Amino acid sequence: LQTSQMEHIQLQLHEIELLQCMYPSKDEFKIQDVTVLADMYQYVNGEIDTPPGNLAFTVQFVLERECGGNLVFHVDAFFPLDYPKCHPVLSVKCGQLLRDQNKELNRDLREYVCTLENGEICMINVLQWFQDYGLKYTQKTEYTNMDETTAKEKINAAKYIFSRYLIHSHHIYGKDKRRNILEWAGELSLSGFCLPGKPGSICVEGQRADCEEFWSRTRLLNWRKITLRHQEEFQVEGEAEIEKLRCFSKFEEINFDPHTCHGGRENIMNKGTFYQFLVAHTCQHIFSYFFNIEGQISKQQI
Repeated sequence: LQTSQMEHIQLQLHEIELLQCMYPSKDEFKIQDVTVLADMYQYVNGEIDTPPGNLAFTVQFVLERECGGNLVFHVDAFFPLDYPKCHPVLSVKCGQLLRDQNKELNRDLREYVCTLENGEICMINVLQWFQDYGLKYTQKTEYTNMDETTAKEKINAAKYIFSRYLIHSHHIYGKDKRRNILEWAGELSLSGFCLPGKPGSICVEGQRADCEEFWSRTRLLNWRKITLRHQEEFQVEGEAEIEKLRCFSKFEEINFDPHTCHGGRENIMNKGTFYQFLVAHTCQHIFSYFFNIEGQISKQQI
């Protein structure tokens, strides 16, 4: 296991060095936490025994359109510790594309990444895919023939859909995974909770596109099993109504067993305590979606 992990990190470092050569400018290539990169080098050199954290970085590149003007893409990449045995977690943004165009681009990117063979570094292939297909997203949505005002109205209307995603995992234990969940929820302005342990439960609520992005990133992490059990959606007039529909004021990790807080793996979820937590937040109706049983069942039966 140690040898395999060492090989994974060596391959990650090799790929990072290639990317640094291809994108030498700080604007083109940026490591999110340089201490993680330093830890990776120390680990492969035998200077430390503790495996490093997960590597995250951003690549920026420009595509020139024939009709004039450039598209600037920012690709955010996250390497699970066992990458390239598993796929990286990727997302892309382009300020010159409309919201639906960005969503379509990210969806197609995820589908492309799923076709890549595990065990091989893939970022060079991914960036080449952008070079080959990035420009087509300026021509593929219904907004192409609309004037700018109409397009913006369509985008703003799409923003105001409140969603609540209920995600169920066989278990949630890893510190890196739990940190990612917290950071991504904060980045996307989502509220809700993550309940680590066995099983693991996640609830996120907020704008639909942000919930979709959270689920897209989370499901690509290395899970034994993870499913989107249920999603709720409501068309609203504006952001103020989205805030009114939230059951939670923020996103946080909750723990009903102290062993889980310290990484213990003997915790089996106390369903009764969890149900009471949901009651306190007036969302007890979601209990049955996590466990396929009615939430009104008595605590004695739970």
